[in-house]
Parts: sequence; C-alpha cells; structure tokens
Amino acid sequence: MVTPETLSVGAQHALEDMVELKMYLLSQLQQMPWLLLPRTRTESFEMKMGSPHSTSVEWSAVNELSDLEFIEATSNRTFVVSNSGLQFYQRQRSGTSPSPE
Repeated sequence: MVTPETLSVGAQHALEDMVELKMYLLSQLQQMPWLLLPRTRTESFEMKMGSPHSTSVEWSAVNELSDLEFIEATSNRTFVVSNSGLQFYQRQRSGTSPSPE
C-alpha cells in the first residue's frame, strides 16, 4: 500500500500542485525535468490559485507517479492526475486510510 511517507518529496509536491492548482505535466526528454503548467491561461493565475512548489518536476518523481498510476496521459506529451491519484491525495489530506483488501 502506498502511503504519503513512501512517496518522494518531489512526487508529493507535484501531486499536490497538480490537484490543488489544477496543473498538468508536459513531458520532456527522458531524464530531464518535466514542466508543470497551469491548466488555465489567465494572467492572474498565481494571484487566484497560489504558486506551485516548482515549475518543473524531476524525471524520477514523474516516473514514480506514473508507476503508481497517479498520473495519466491525455496526449503524447501531456499528463494529468488520474482518478487513483486524486483519491490518494484526498485520503492523504483527510487523514484516512483505504480499507485493507
């Protein structure tokens, strides 16, 4: 079972930003940081939503989120939070654990 403690800090921050700030990842060459971009195109994005932990995510954190199926491709270069990633994040924020299977 995945717990917040088993996720790297980079993966935790990326997941938080993608959920809370409604952001997506833009893929880059392998082993390069991926860009973290807002899903909306407004000039006052940071004023309304706050600022992300970073504007890029290390490849290792992206790989971790992908392996756990917390992100999913919406095209050949863009990735968003998956349903399982959103559920994990919501459980983490509420402090509840999933029931054992």
